[in-house]
Amino acid sequence: MKKMNIVFLVLIAVVSAILISVYVGTVPSTTFGGAKENTGEDVRITGVLDKTMPIEYDPLANANLTKFHVVDSTGHSEKVFLHYEKGKPDGLEFSEKITLLGKFEEDGAFHANDIQMKCPSKYNDQKHSLETADVQNNPQ
Repeated sequence: MKKMNIVFLVLIAVVSAILISVYVGTVPSTTFGGAKENTGEDVRITGVLDKTMPIEYDPLANANLTKFHVVDSTGHSEKVFLHYEKGKPDGLEFSEKITLLGKFEEDGAFHANDIQMKCPSKYNDQKHSLETADVQNNPQ
């Protein structure tokens, strides 16, 4: 067998291994309803903080546990038990969007072990474009 054929076969094997690992390593996105159907399986849920419900955090009892409610894309609100080594996430109350990685456990509750939050931009109420900047700098 020629060296070029061997290199080509090794390259195909490496690319195949990378594609398989990426495919297997992905966590499906779903809603709370979909996650309940697959109890015990890791899922990603995106929603917003339910501000009508309290955020529960007692660092003396368990500094790594924060409890709060999230409303998913279907409008369903569910209590989330966030087990997070860093304690209560800063800015949780002000987040615009929350993405959770976790699963429904046998106790019927959603337990998350990772959280990503999109915080509001400080520029939301201001228009920042070249046109408005030019008018502000060069009034006529």
